[in-house]
Amino acid sequence: MIKECRQPPSLRKGDTIGIFCPAGPAKNAELVQCGIELLQNAGFLVQCEGQIFPLNSSHSGYLSDSDASRAAALHRLWTNEKVKAILAVRGGYGCLRILPLLDRKLLSGQAKWLAGFSDVTILLNFLSCHCGIASLHGPVLSSFMRGDQEDRELLLQAFSGQFQEEIPLPHLEILQGGSAKGRLIGGNLASLVHLLGTPWDVSWDNCILLLEDTGEYMYRIDRMLTQLKLAGRLDGLAGILVGTFDTGGDNTLANLRLTEETWQRLQELVPAEIPVWAGIPVGHQGKNITLPLGMMVEMNATSGRLHLLPASLSRQ
Repeated sequence: MIKECRQPPSLRKGDTIGIFCPAGPAKNAELVQCGIELLQNAGFLVQCEGQIFPLNSSHSGYLSDSDASRAAALHRLWTNEKVKAILAVRGGYGCLRILPLLDRKLLSGQAKWLAGFSDVTILLNFLSCHCGIASLHGPVLSSFMRGDQEDRELLLQAFSGQFQEEIPLPHLEILQGGSAKGRLIGGNLASLVHLLGTPWDVSWDNCILLLEDTGEYMYRIDRMLTQLKLAGRLDGLAGILVGTFDTGGDNTLANLRLTEETWQRLQELVPAEIPVWAGIPVGHQGKNITLPLGMMVEMNATSGRLHLLPASLSRQ
């Protein structure tokens, strides 16, 4: 784990945001176009890189392009001086496949914001943990129209170097009490589990772990959380922030049952002295606020709020 992360330069109106598909292809052209227009209406230029929509190829259409092409698209955006930040169009599956192709030296050479969530968790943690560059866990382009306007605004503010340093948590559920401070890591549960035992695995000791997931049966969530426990990853944490866990559908009762069972399993697995806060507005359904991975954050039990600590990022 890199102990200090750099904060990428802030965007200004008129700057260019690069968009690409690091994993799955975009499924809805209208959502992509609406997302692009929202960025443009906010005063930014947009540059598309690589294949955005499905190709008639192998992989049953679940990858936007070949591994080499997707990795090359990220490299081109990173080295393009006109592109000041990068936003994933969507997640899906595939970021794990391009990790061996990423040029760590190239990416570490300059800092840019990369934003996304879900499968993009893999790239976000690669940047913050292996390259020493903070990244943004937040909406992807294709979720702009379906998501919350405030969530979009928070992402654009983060691109511009402005963070809501005290985050209210109106639906906070304290599963295990206490305050904690640590560097924020994590994101999608399944993606994090897939990194275990690979060269891109890192220590989570003294970090605050963010978790969310969608479309997983409870036994799968149980299996993944149990694997984290058996791998020793839940024992050295400073704290855990639990976002949305949902079935992938709109059955309210089923989602509530899954949520409650996930919370119960976490309480069974996580040592009692480690604070566990649920109800964090992050995930695939409902709100999805932007949180900076690699930044120090504080779980303040007195205020019941999450505090971001931007000064913990260097500006080299």
